[in-house]
Amino acid sequence: MPARAASTEAWISPHSRSGGRKVAVVYPNNYRVGMSNLGYQTILRAFLEDRRFDARRVFWDGTSLTFPDGGRSLQEFDAVALSVSYQPDMVHLPRLLETGRVLAASKTDRPLLIAGGVALTINPETCAPVFDAVFLGDAEPVLPGLMDNLASSADREGLLDGMGMIAGAYVPGRYQGEEAPGSSFLLPRPAAGGPFTVSPALLGDLNNNPARPAVISTGSEFGNLYPLEVSRGCGAGCLFCAAGAVCGPVRFLGMKSFEKEAERGLHYRRTIGLVGTAVSYHPELERMAGHLLDRGGGFSPSSLRVERITPQLAELLVRSGHRTVSLAPEAGSEDLRSAIGKRITDVQFLQKTDILLKAGVPNLKLYFMVGLPGERESDVDGIVGLVRKLRERVIHWGRPRGKAGTITVSVNPFVPKPRTAFERVPIASETTLAQRLKKVRSGLGPLGGVKVQTGSVRGAYLDALLSLGDRSVADVLDKLPPGGVSMKRLAKVLPKAEQILYGRDTGELPWEFIK
Repeated sequence: MPARAASTEAWISPHSRSGGRKVAVVYPNNYRVGMSNLGYQTILRAFLEDRRFDARRVFWDGTSLTFPDGGRSLQEFDAVALSVSYQPDMVHLPRLLETGRVLAASKTDRPLLIAGGVALTINPETCAPVFDAVFLGDAEPVLPGLMDNLASSADREGLLDGMGMIAGAYVPGRYQGEEAPGSSFLLPRPAAGGPFTVSPALLGDLNNNPARPAVISTGSEFGNLYPLEVSRGCGAGCLFCAAGAVCGPVRFLGMKSFEKEAERGLHYRRTIGLVGTAVSYHPELERMAGHLLDRGGGFSPSSLRVERITPQLAELLVRSGHRTVSLAPEAGSEDLRSAIGKRITDVQFLQKTDILLKAGVPNLKLYFMVGLPGERESDVDGIVGLVRKLRERVIHWGRPRGKAGTITVSVNPFVPKPRTAFERVPIASETTLAQRLKKVRSGLGPLGGVKVQTGSVRGAYLDALLSLGDRSVADVLDKLPPGGVSMKRLAKVLPKAEQILYGRDTGELPWEFIK
Protein backbone atom coordinates (compact mmCIF):
# COMPACT_ATOMS: atom_id res chain seq x y z
CA MET A 1 0.00 0.00 0.00
CA PRO A 2 2.58 2.72 0.87
CA ALA A 3 4.56 2.40 -2.37
CA ARG A 4 1.44 2.22 -4.53
CA ALA A 5 -0.17 5.17 -2.76
CA ALA A 6 2.95 7.34 -3.07
CA SER A 7 3.24 6.73 -6.81
CA THR A 8 -0.31 8.03 -7.45
CA GLU A 9 -0.40 11.03 -5.10
CA ALA A 10 -0.05 14.75 -5.69
CA TRP A 11 0.78 16.68 -2.53
CA ILE A 12 -0.70 20.17 -2.24
CA SER A 13 0.21 20.93 1.38
CA PRO A 14 3.85 20.71 2.55
CA HIS A 15 4.72 17.33 3.97
CA SER A 16 8.31 17.58 5.09
CA ARG A 17 8.96 16.20 8.58
CA SER A 18 9.74 18.99 11.03
CA GLY A 19 10.58 16.90 14.07
CA GLY A 20 7.65 18.37 15.97
CA ARG A 21 5.06 16.55 18.02
CA LYS A 22 3.95 13.42 16.19
CA VAL A 23 0.27 13.28 15.33
CA ALA A 24 -1.47 10.36 13.64
CA VAL A 25 -4.36 11.67 11.52
CA VAL A 26 -6.59 8.60 11.36
CA TYR A 27 -9.56 7.68 9.22
CA PRO A 28 -11.35 4.57 10.53
CA ASN A 29 -11.77 3.06 7.08
CA ASN A 30 -9.51 2.24 4.18
CA TYR A 31 -7.24 4.54 2.19
CA ARG A 32 -9.60 4.71 -0.79
CA VAL A 33 -12.50 5.93 1.34
CA GLY A 34 -10.52 8.13 3.71
CA MET A 35 -8.67 10.03 1.02
CA SER A 36 -12.04 10.90 -0.56
CA ASN A 37 -13.30 12.59 2.61
CA LEU A 38 -12.89 16.36 2.58
CA GLY A 39 -13.40 16.66 6.35
CA TYR A 40 -10.49 14.30 6.94
CA GLN A 41 -8.40 16.20 4.40
CA THR A 42 -9.15 19.50 6.17
CA ILE A 43 -7.79 18.20 9.48
CA LEU A 44 -4.79 16.64 7.76
CA ARG A 45 -3.99 19.89 5.96
CA ALA A 46 -4.10 21.92 9.18
CA PHE A 47 -1.54 19.67 10.90
CA LEU A 48 0.68 19.40 7.82
CA GLU A 49 0.90 23.17 7.46
CA ASP A 50 1.85 23.77 11.10
CA ARG A 51 5.58 23.28 11.63
CA ARG A 52 5.04 22.33 15.25
CA PHE A 53 3.74 18.93 14.13
CA ASP A 54 4.91 15.88 12.27
CA ALA A 55 1.58 14.61 10.91
CA ARG A 56 1.18 11.16 9.37
CA ARG A 57 -1.86 9.57 7.74
CA VAL A 58 -3.22 6.30 9.09
CA PHE A 59 -6.04 4.13 7.68
CA TRP A 60 -7.81 0.91 8.64
CA ASP A 61 -8.13 -1.73 5.93
CA GLY A 62 -10.43 -4.02 7.93
CA THR A 63 -7.73 -6.17 9.49
CA SER A 64 -4.70 -3.92 9.95
CA LEU A 65 -3.51 -0.33 10.04
CA THR A 66 -1.80 1.20 7.02
CA PHE A 67 0.76 4.00 7.36
CA PRO A 68 1.33 5.57 3.91
CA ASP A 69 3.75 8.14 5.38
CA GLY A 70 5.65 5.79 7.65
CA GLY A 71 5.03 4.32 11.05
CA ARG A 72 4.34 0.95 12.64
CA SER A 73 2.12 1.61 15.64
CA LEU A 74 -0.16 4.34 16.97
CA GLN A 75 1.77 4.09 20.22
CA GLU A 76 4.64 5.94 18.47
CA PHE A 77 2.58 9.15 18.35
CA ASP A 78 1.94 11.91 20.88
CA ALA A 79 -1.68 12.27 19.76
CA VAL A 80 -4.12 10.36 17.59
CA ALA A 81 -6.71 12.52 15.79
CA LEU A 82 -9.63 10.61 14.27
CA SER A 83 -12.22 11.86 11.83
CA VAL A 84 -15.47 9.88 12.16
CA SER A 85 -17.88 10.78 9.39
CA TYR A 86 -20.13 7.72 9.26
CA GLN A 87 -21.70 5.81 12.16
CA PRO A 88 -20.86 2.30 10.84
CA ASP A 89 -17.15 3.17 11.02
CA MET A 90 -17.47 3.32 14.83
CA VAL A 91 -17.30 -0.48 15.02
CA HIS A 92 -13.75 -0.31 13.66
CA LEU A 93 -12.50 1.78 16.59
CA PRO A 94 -11.74 -0.98 19.16
CA ARG A 95 -9.99 -3.17 16.58
CA LEU A 96 -8.10 -0.21 15.17
CA LEU A 97 -6.86 0.95 18.57
CA GLU A 98 -6.03 -2.57 19.73
CA THR A 99 -4.00 -3.20 16.58
CA GLY A 100 -2.29 0.16 17.11
CA ARG A 101 -1.20 -1.04 20.60
CA VAL A 102 -3.13 1.77 22.25
CA LEU A 103 -5.65 -0.18 24.30
CA ALA A 104 -2.94 -2.23 25.99
CA ALA A 105 -1.30 0.92 27.36
CA SER A 106 -2.48 2.79 30.44
CA LYS A 107 -4.11 6.18 29.87
CA THR A 108 -1.05 7.98 31.16
CA ASP A 109 1.25 6.14 28.74
CA ARG A 110 -0.84 6.14 25.59
CA PRO A 111 -1.24 8.94 23.03
CA LEU A 112 -4.03 11.43 23.53
CA LEU A 113 -7.12 10.26 21.60
CA ILE A 114 -9.13 13.11 20.06
CA ALA A 115 -11.93 12.94 17.53
CA GLY A 116 -14.43 14.92 15.49
CA GLY A 117 -16.63 14.50 12.46
CA VAL A 118 -20.28 14.64 11.46
CA ALA A 119 -21.13 11.24 12.98
CA LEU A 120 -19.94 12.41 16.40
CA THR A 121 -21.68 15.77 16.09
CA ILE A 122 -24.95 13.91 15.50
CA ASN A 123 -24.47 11.73 18.62
CA PRO A 124 -21.06 11.11 20.20
CA GLU A 125 -22.31 8.93 23.06
CA THR A 126 -22.14 5.53 21.37
CA CYS A 127 -18.35 5.75 21.22
CA ALA A 128 -17.51 8.75 23.45
CA PRO A 129 -15.81 6.66 26.21
CA VAL A 130 -13.19 5.61 23.64
CA PHE A 131 -11.84 9.17 23.37
CA ASP A 132 -10.12 11.65 25.64
CA ALA A 133 -11.75 14.59 23.85
CA VAL A 134 -14.44 14.95 21.19
CA PHE A 135 -15.02 18.12 19.17
CA LEU A 136 -18.53 18.76 17.89
CA GLY A 137 -19.37 20.91 14.88
CA ASP A 138 -17.09 22.52 12.31
CA ALA A 139 -13.38 21.74 12.52
CA GLU A 140 -11.96 25.08 11.38
CA PRO A 141 -12.83 27.15 14.49
CA VAL A 142 -11.52 24.34 16.69
CA LEU A 143 -8.18 23.56 15.09
CA PRO A 144 -6.13 26.66 16.11
CA GLY A 145 -6.88 26.20 19.83
CA LEU A 146 -6.54 22.43 19.61
CA MET A 147 -3.12 22.65 17.98
CA ASP A 148 -1.92 25.29 20.43
CA ASN A 149 -2.86 22.96 23.28
CA LEU A 150 -1.22 19.92 21.69
CA ALA A 151 1.97 21.88 21.04
CA SER A 152 2.21 23.02 24.65
CA SER A 153 4.26 21.29 27.35
CA ALA A 154 1.26 20.72 29.61
CA ASP A 155 0.71 17.29 31.13
CA ARG A 156 -2.25 15.14 30.11
CA GLU A 157 -4.75 16.69 32.52
CA GLY A 158 -3.50 20.15 31.62
CA LEU A 159 -4.06 19.41 27.94
CA LEU A 160 -7.59 18.23 28.64
CA ASP A 161 -8.25 21.34 30.76
CA GLY A 162 -7.17 23.49 27.82
CA MET A 163 -9.20 21.51 25.31
CA GLY A 164 -12.28 21.78 27.47
CA MET A 165 -12.21 25.55 26.91
CA ILE A 166 -12.41 25.25 23.11
CA ALA A 167 -15.73 25.75 21.31
CA GLY A 168 -17.53 22.47 20.74
CA ALA A 169 -15.30 20.51 23.15
CA TYR A 170 -16.62 17.50 25.04
CA VAL A 171 -14.32 15.60 27.40
CA PRO A 172 -16.22 12.33 27.98
CA GLY A 173 -14.06 11.09 30.88
CA ARG A 174 -15.22 14.00 32.99
CA TYR A 175 -18.84 12.94 32.72
CA GLN A 176 -20.52 9.75 33.87
CA GLY A 177 -23.45 7.90 32.38
CA GLU A 178 -26.52 8.11 34.60
CA GLU A 179 -30.17 7.23 34.18
CA ALA A 180 -32.23 10.38 34.73
CA PRO A 181 -35.85 10.39 35.96
CA GLY A 182 -38.17 9.47 33.09
CA SER A 183 -35.37 8.07 30.92
CA SER A 184 -33.80 4.63 30.93
CA PHE A 185 -30.92 5.72 28.71
CA LEU A 186 -27.49 6.48 30.12
CA LEU A 187 -27.15 10.25 29.95
CA PRO A 188 -23.83 12.09 30.35
CA ARG A 189 -23.74 14.01 33.61
CA PRO A 190 -20.92 16.05 35.22
CA ALA A 191 -19.58 14.95 38.58
CA ALA A 192 -21.61 17.66 40.31
CA GLY A 193 -24.78 16.19 38.80
CA GLY A 194 -27.51 17.77 36.70
CA PRO A 195 -27.71 18.50 32.98
CA PHE A 196 -25.13 20.40 30.97
CA THR A 197 -24.84 21.57 27.37
CA VAL A 198 -22.25 21.71 24.60
CA SER A 199 -22.68 23.99 21.61
CA PRO A 200 -21.06 22.73 18.39
CA ALA A 201 -18.44 24.99 16.84
CA LEU A 202 -19.66 26.94 13.83
CA LEU A 203 -17.63 28.41 10.98
CA GLY A 204 -19.32 31.62 9.90
CA ASP A 205 -17.56 32.21 6.58
CA LEU A 206 -16.26 29.69 4.04
CA ASN A 207 -14.16 32.25 2.16
CA ASN A 208 -11.17 32.74 4.45
CA ASN A 209 -9.89 29.18 4.26
CA PRO A 210 -12.06 26.98 2.02
CA ALA A 211 -12.10 23.24 2.63
CA ARG A 212 -9.84 21.64 0.05
CA PRO A 213 -7.51 18.64 -0.04
CA ALA A 214 -4.01 18.36 1.36
CA VAL A 215 -3.19 15.59 -1.09
CA ILE A 216 -5.07 14.05 -4.00
CA SER A 217 -4.69 10.49 -5.16
CA THR A 218 -5.86 8.38 -8.05
CA GLY A 219 -6.25 5.64 -5.44
CA SER A 220 -9.23 7.39 -3.81
CA GLU A 221 -12.93 7.04 -4.63
CA PHE A 222 -12.92 10.30 -6.57
CA GLY A 223 -9.31 10.34 -7.69
CA ASN A 224 -10.11 12.07 -10.97
CA LEU A 225 -11.49 15.13 -9.14
CA TYR A 226 -10.12 18.05 -7.17
CA PRO A 227 -12.73 18.45 -4.37
CA LEU A 228 -13.66 21.94 -3.24
CA GLU A 229 -16.37 22.78 -0.71
CA VAL A 230 -18.74 25.41 -2.11
CA SER A 231 -21.55 25.16 0.46
CA ARG A 232 -22.09 24.08 4.05
CA GLY A 233 -25.34 23.64 5.91
CA CYS A 234 -28.73 23.17 4.25
CA GLY A 235 -32.07 24.91 4.39
CA ALA A 236 -34.04 22.45 2.27
CA GLY A 237 -35.92 21.24 5.35
CA CYS A 238 -35.91 17.47 4.74
CA LEU A 239 -37.20 16.10 8.03
CA PHE A 240 -35.12 12.91 7.93
CA CYS A 241 -31.74 14.48 7.15
CA ALA A 242 -29.20 14.59 9.98
CA ALA A 243 -26.71 16.58 7.92
CA GLY A 244 -29.28 19.30 7.39
CA ALA A 245 -30.05 19.29 11.11
CA VAL A 246 -26.47 19.49 12.45
CA CYS A 247 -24.39 21.31 9.83
CA GLY A 248 -25.72 24.75 10.68
CA PRO A 249 -27.19 27.51 8.52
CA VAL A 250 -26.42 27.62 4.83
CA ARG A 251 -23.12 29.24 3.93
CA PHE A 252 -21.75 29.56 0.40
CA LEU A 253 -18.26 30.04 -0.99
CA GLY A 254 -18.12 33.38 -2.77
CA MET A 255 -17.28 33.63 -6.46
CA LYS A 256 -13.98 35.44 -5.89
CA SER A 257 -12.74 32.77 -3.49
CA PHE A 258 -14.05 30.06 -5.79
CA GLU A 259 -12.10 31.35 -8.78
CA LYS A 260 -8.89 31.49 -6.75
CA GLU A 261 -9.30 27.96 -5.39
CA ALA A 262 -10.46 26.58 -8.74
CA GLU A 263 -7.30 27.90 -10.36
CA ARG A 264 -5.27 25.93 -7.82
CA GLY A 265 -7.37 22.82 -8.40
CA LEU A 266 -7.13 22.94 -12.20
CA HIS A 267 -3.38 22.67 -11.84
CA TYR A 268 -3.91 19.13 -10.51
CA ARG A 269 -7.14 17.90 -12.10
CA ARG A 270 -9.30 18.82 -15.07
CA THR A 271 -12.52 18.41 -13.06
CA ILE A 272 -13.40 20.30 -9.88
CA GLY A 273 -15.72 18.41 -7.52
CA LEU A 274 -18.24 20.86 -6.05
CA VAL A 275 -18.82 19.58 -2.52
CA GLY A 276 -21.55 20.55 -0.08
CA THR A 277 -24.91 19.72 1.42
CA ALA A 278 -26.64 22.45 -0.62
CA VAL A 279 -24.67 22.68 -3.88
CA SER A 280 -27.87 23.01 -5.93
CA TYR A 281 -28.87 26.08 -3.92
CA HIS A 282 -25.63 27.96 -4.56
CA PRO A 283 -26.68 31.26 -6.17
CA GLU A 284 -23.62 31.16 -8.44
CA LEU A 285 -23.70 27.47 -9.40
CA GLU A 286 -24.20 28.01 -13.12
CA ARG A 287 -21.64 30.81 -13.13
CA MET A 288 -19.09 28.59 -11.35
CA ALA A 289 -19.71 25.78 -13.83
CA GLY A 290 -19.37 28.15 -16.78
CA HIS A 291 -16.13 29.57 -15.39
CA LEU A 292 -14.59 26.10 -15.15
CA LEU A 293 -15.69 25.16 -18.67
CA ASP A 294 -14.30 28.41 -20.06
CA ARG A 295 -10.98 27.59 -18.38
CA GLY A 296 -10.90 24.20 -20.16
CA GLY A 297 -11.99 22.28 -17.08
CA GLY A 298 -15.13 20.57 -15.88
CA PHE A 299 -17.31 20.36 -12.80
CA SER A 300 -18.96 17.57 -10.85
CA PRO A 301 -21.56 18.49 -8.18
CA SER A 302 -21.76 16.17 -5.17
CA SER A 303 -25.56 16.33 -5.25
CA LEU A 304 -28.40 17.93 -7.19
CA ARG A 305 -31.91 18.73 -6.01
CA VAL A 306 -34.56 17.80 -8.57
CA GLU A 307 -36.37 21.12 -8.26
CA ARG A 308 -33.17 23.11 -8.95
CA ILE A 309 -32.56 21.64 -12.39
CA THR A 310 -32.79 24.19 -15.22
CA PRO A 311 -32.14 23.92 -18.99
CA GLN A 312 -29.00 26.02 -18.48
CA LEU A 313 -27.66 23.72 -15.76
CA ALA A 314 -28.48 20.63 -17.84
CA GLU A 315 -26.56 22.07 -20.79
CA LEU A 316 -23.56 22.80 -18.56
CA LEU A 317 -23.61 19.24 -17.22
CA VAL A 318 -23.56 17.85 -20.75
CA ARG A 319 -20.75 20.19 -21.78
CA SER A 320 -18.78 18.96 -18.77
CA GLY A 321 -19.14 15.36 -19.96
CA HIS A 322 -21.76 14.09 -17.51
CA ARG A 323 -23.54 11.00 -18.76
CA THR A 324 -25.23 10.18 -15.45
CA VAL A 325 -27.00 12.47 -12.98
CA SER A 326 -28.11 11.32 -9.52
CA LEU A 327 -31.40 12.50 -8.03
CA ALA A 328 -33.18 11.65 -4.78
CA PRO A 329 -36.98 11.48 -4.87
CA GLU A 330 -36.66 9.48 -1.59
CA ALA A 331 -40.29 8.25 -1.59
CA GLY A 332 -42.58 6.79 -4.21
CA SER A 333 -45.67 8.92 -3.61
CA GLU A 334 -46.32 12.63 -3.49
CA ASP A 335 -48.03 12.40 -0.07
CA LEU A 336 -45.13 10.60 1.57
CA ARG A 337 -42.58 12.88 -0.05
CA SER A 338 -44.46 15.88 1.33
CA ALA A 339 -44.61 14.26 4.79
CA ILE A 340 -40.82 13.95 4.93
CA GLY A 341 -40.13 17.42 3.54
CA LYS A 342 -39.49 16.55 -0.14
CA ARG A 343 -42.24 18.63 -1.69
CA ILE A 344 -42.12 17.70 -5.35
CA THR A 345 -44.93 16.13 -7.35
CA ASP A 346 -44.59 13.29 -9.83
CA VAL A 347 -45.35 15.70 -12.67
CA GLN A 348 -42.64 18.12 -11.53
CA PHE A 349 -40.16 15.27 -11.15
CA LEU A 350 -40.80 14.00 -14.67
CA GLN A 351 -40.64 17.51 -16.10
CA LYS A 352 -37.24 18.10 -14.51
CA THR A 353 -35.87 14.75 -15.69
CA ASP A 354 -37.14 15.60 -19.19
CA ILE A 355 -34.87 18.66 -19.08
CA LEU A 356 -31.85 16.45 -18.39
CA LEU A 357 -32.76 13.81 -20.96
CA LYS A 358 -33.51 16.38 -23.66
CA ALA A 359 -30.16 18.09 -23.04
CA GLY A 360 -28.34 14.80 -23.64
CA VAL A 361 -27.86 13.21 -20.22
CA PRO A 362 -28.68 9.57 -21.06
CA ASN A 363 -28.49 7.90 -17.63
CA LEU A 364 -30.14 8.65 -14.30
CA LYS A 365 -29.59 7.28 -10.82
CA LEU A 366 -32.43 7.55 -8.32
CA TYR A 367 -32.32 7.21 -4.53
CA PHE A 368 -35.32 5.97 -2.54
CA MET A 369 -35.95 4.80 1.03
CA VAL A 370 -38.36 2.21 2.40
CA GLY A 371 -39.59 1.97 5.98
CA LEU A 372 -40.25 5.72 6.22
CA PRO A 373 -42.61 6.95 8.97
CA GLY A 374 -46.20 6.58 7.82
CA GLU A 375 -45.26 4.51 4.78
CA ARG A 376 -47.94 2.30 3.21
CA GLU A 377 -47.74 -0.48 0.64
CA SER A 378 -49.07 1.95 -1.97
CA ASP A 379 -46.06 4.20 -1.34
CA VAL A 380 -43.73 1.32 -2.18
CA ASP A 381 -45.79 0.57 -5.29
CA GLY A 382 -45.30 4.23 -6.15
CA ILE A 383 -41.53 3.69 -6.47
CA VAL A 384 -42.15 1.08 -9.16
CA GLY A 385 -44.75 3.24 -10.89
CA LEU A 386 -42.58 6.36 -10.96
CA VAL A 387 -39.59 4.47 -12.37
CA ARG A 388 -41.81 2.93 -15.07
CA LYS A 389 -42.99 6.39 -16.12
CA LEU A 390 -39.42 7.65 -16.17
CA ARG A 391 -38.34 4.68 -18.26
CA GLU A 392 -40.83 5.74 -20.94
CA ARG A 393 -39.15 9.17 -21.00
CA VAL A 394 -35.69 7.64 -21.24
CA ILE A 395 -36.78 5.57 -24.25
CA HIS A 396 -38.50 8.56 -25.86
CA TRP A 397 -35.46 10.83 -25.63
CA GLY A 398 -33.02 8.06 -26.50
CA ARG A 399 -34.81 6.94 -29.66
CA PRO A 400 -33.53 9.79 -31.90
CA ARG A 401 -29.99 9.03 -30.71
CA GLY A 402 -30.36 5.33 -31.46
CA LYS A 403 -29.85 4.17 -27.89
CA ALA A 404 -31.80 4.56 -24.67
CA GLY A 405 -29.95 5.22 -21.45
CA THR A 406 -30.24 3.32 -18.19
CA ILE A 407 -31.89 4.03 -14.86
CA THR A 408 -30.17 2.84 -11.69
CA VAL A 409 -32.50 2.63 -8.71
CA SER A 410 -30.89 2.55 -5.28
CA VAL A 411 -33.28 1.68 -2.44
CA ASN A 412 -32.18 1.68 1.20
CA PRO A 413 -33.89 1.12 4.54
CA PHE A 414 -34.74 4.31 6.39
CA VAL A 415 -32.68 4.84 9.56
CA PRO A 416 -34.01 7.40 12.08
CA LYS A 417 -31.30 9.85 13.09
CA PRO A 418 -30.74 11.95 16.24
CA ARG A 419 -31.53 15.65 16.17
CA THR A 420 -34.05 15.27 13.33
CA ALA A 421 -37.83 15.35 13.37
CA PHE A 422 -37.82 11.54 13.40
CA GLU A 423 -35.39 10.97 16.27
CA ARG A 424 -38.09 9.24 18.33
CA VAL A 425 -39.54 7.14 15.51
CA PRO A 426 -38.79 3.39 15.77
CA ILE A 427 -36.97 1.76 12.90
CA ALA A 428 -39.22 -0.49 10.81
CA SER A 429 -39.05 -4.21 11.58
CA GLU A 430 -36.57 -6.40 9.72
CA THR A 431 -39.47 -8.29 8.15
CA THR A 432 -41.14 -5.11 6.88
CA LEU A 433 -37.91 -3.75 5.42
CA ALA A 434 -37.01 -7.04 3.74
CA GLN A 435 -40.50 -7.40 2.23
CA ARG A 436 -40.51 -3.86 0.85
CA LEU A 437 -37.06 -4.16 -0.67
CA LYS A 438 -38.15 -7.43 -2.27
CA LYS A 439 -41.28 -5.76 -3.63
CA VAL A 440 -39.21 -3.09 -5.38
CA ARG A 441 -36.79 -5.67 -6.79
CA SER A 442 -39.58 -7.88 -8.15
CA GLY A 443 -41.50 -4.89 -9.54
CA LEU A 444 -38.52 -3.41 -11.40
CA GLY A 445 -36.46 -6.54 -12.09
CA PRO A 446 -38.18 -7.44 -15.40
CA LEU A 447 -37.95 -3.85 -16.68
CA GLY A 448 -35.26 -3.53 -19.35
CA GLY A 449 -32.74 -0.75 -18.92
CA VAL A 450 -33.31 -0.55 -15.15
CA LYS A 451 -30.75 -1.69 -12.60
CA VAL A 452 -31.86 -2.13 -8.99
CA GLN A 453 -29.56 -1.86 -5.97
CA THR A 454 -30.97 -2.52 -2.52
CA GLY A 455 -29.32 -1.80 0.81
CA SER A 456 -28.76 -4.20 3.67
CA VAL A 457 -31.38 -4.54 6.40
CA ARG A 458 -28.71 -5.73 8.83
CA GLY A 459 -26.52 -2.78 7.82
CA ALA A 460 -29.41 -0.44 8.60
CA TYR A 461 -29.87 -2.00 12.05
CA LEU A 462 -26.19 -1.53 12.82
CA ASP A 463 -26.36 2.08 11.62
CA ALA A 464 -29.44 2.70 13.77
CA LEU A 465 -27.87 1.28 16.93
CA LEU A 466 -24.70 3.34 16.48
CA SER A 467 -26.70 6.48 15.66
CA LEU A 468 -29.32 6.28 18.40
CA GLY A 469 -27.55 4.57 21.30
CA ASP A 470 -26.09 5.64 24.62
CA ARG A 471 -22.80 4.80 26.35
CA SER A 472 -23.77 1.17 26.78
CA VAL A 473 -23.12 0.69 23.05
CA ALA A 474 -19.47 1.67 23.51
CA ASP A 475 -18.96 -1.41 25.68
CA VAL A 476 -19.97 -3.78 22.86
CA LEU A 477 -18.46 -2.09 19.80
CA ASP A 478 -15.91 -4.87 19.48
CA LYS A 479 -18.72 -7.47 19.36
CA LEU A 480 -20.61 -5.86 16.47
CA PRO A 481 -19.96 -7.23 12.95
CA PRO A 482 -18.86 -4.40 10.61
CA GLY A 483 -21.15 -5.57 7.82
CA GLY A 484 -24.38 -5.40 9.82
CA VAL A 485 -26.28 -7.20 12.53
CA SER A 486 -29.68 -8.80 13.08
CA MET A 487 -32.02 -7.94 15.93
CA LYS A 488 -31.60 -11.46 17.27
CA ARG A 489 -27.83 -11.01 17.47
CA LEU A 490 -28.20 -7.53 18.94
CA ALA A 491 -30.44 -8.78 21.72
CA LYS A 492 -27.71 -11.19 22.79
CA VAL A 493 -24.90 -8.66 22.60
CA LEU A 494 -26.78 -5.73 24.14
CA PRO A 495 -30.09 -6.35 25.97
CA LYS A 496 -30.92 -2.64 25.72
CA ALA A 497 -30.79 -2.75 21.90
CA GLU A 498 -34.54 -3.26 21.52
CA GLN A 499 -35.24 -0.16 23.57
CA ILE A 500 -32.69 1.88 21.61
CA LEU A 501 -34.21 0.91 18.27
CA TYR A 502 -37.91 0.85 19.18
CA GLY A 503 -38.46 2.61 22.52
CA ARG A 504 -37.40 6.25 22.34
CA ASP A 505 -40.91 7.73 22.45
CA THR A 506 -40.53 9.33 25.90
CA GLY A 507 -37.81 10.58 28.22
CA GLU A 508 -34.55 12.43 27.70
CA LEU A 509 -32.31 11.18 24.88
CA PRO A 510 -28.52 10.73 25.11
CA TRP A 511 -27.67 13.53 22.67
CA GLU A 512 -29.88 16.25 24.14
CA PHE A 513 -26.90 17.92 25.82
CA ILE A 514 -25.91 19.17 22.35
CA LYS A 515 -27.61 22.53 21.85
